[in-house]
Amino acid sequence: MKYILTGTSGFIGSEILTHCLSNPLITSLLILSRRPLPDIESRDPRIKVLVLDNFLSYPESTKSELSGVKAVLWTLGGSNSRPTPKGKCDEVEVQYPLALARALIEASKKPAEHVCHVVKIRFLFISGTFSVRDQKKSLWMLEEGRKARGLAETKLFELAEENSDFEAVVVKCGYVLKKDSAVPEVLVGVSRNAIRVDELAVAMVEIAVGGSGSKTFGNSELRSMGKRLLKERKER
Repeated sequence: MKYILTGTSGFIGSEILTHCLSNPLITSLLILSRRPLPDIESRDPRIKVLVLDNFLSYPESTKSELSGVKAVLWTLGGSNSRPTPKGKCDEVEVQYPLALARALIEASKKPAEHVCHVVKIRFLFISGTFSVRDQKKSLWMLEEGRKARGLAETKLFELAEENSDFEAVVVKCGYVLKKDSAVPEVLVGVSRNAIRVDELAVAMVEIAVGGSGSKTFGNSELRSMGKRLLKERKER
C-alpha cells in the first residue's frame, strides 16, 4: 500500500522514515518536499519524492500521484516548545495539512486504473499536548501556535465527519526526546509529558498501518504503545 510522509528532514520525520522503511506492509512511500531529496530517495526503491512548489496547491498532475494512498504521516509545522514563525501559523499549521487532506479526498473519488477499490484514507496529524481547539480561550504562552494546531485538529475531524472514506487521527505528543537521551527513564515516565522519538515514530507507523478510526492519541497512550512495540522488536 502507498503512504505519504512529510517533514523527513526534521527530527521526528526522519525517525518515522526509518520505521516506515522497516515495515514490509508499506510497499510505496511518497515523500512530499519543497526540494529534491536524492540522498533519501536512494535509500529504498519504495521511496518517491514528490517536489511541490506550493503546499497549498495540488494540480491535477500531482493529484494523480495521490490516488490509492492509504495513510498520511504529517509532521510539518511547529511544536509546543518551538513556535512556528509569527504570521505563518495559519498557513503552515492549518492550511497546509487541510490542502493535502482535501486533495486526497478528491483524488480518492477518481481512483487510478490500477486501483481496484477505493482506499479509506487515514490522516495522522502530529500536534501537541498543549494544542487548544477552543479558539476563544485565553492563553498566556505560545497562543498562536497552540490555537492553530487546535484549529487544524477540529477541521480535520470535520472533514472526517463529512467524508466516510477519510479518517482523522490526531497525535498529541508531549516533549520529544532523542532516543538516546540521558534523561532517566523514571523521569520520562513521571513527567507524563515526554516521549522518546523512537517511541513516537514506531507508534505512529503502527497506527498508520493498522488503523484506529478517527480519534486522538495522547502522549501516555503513544508512549505505552511505542515502548511495547520496541520491546517486541528486540525480542524477535
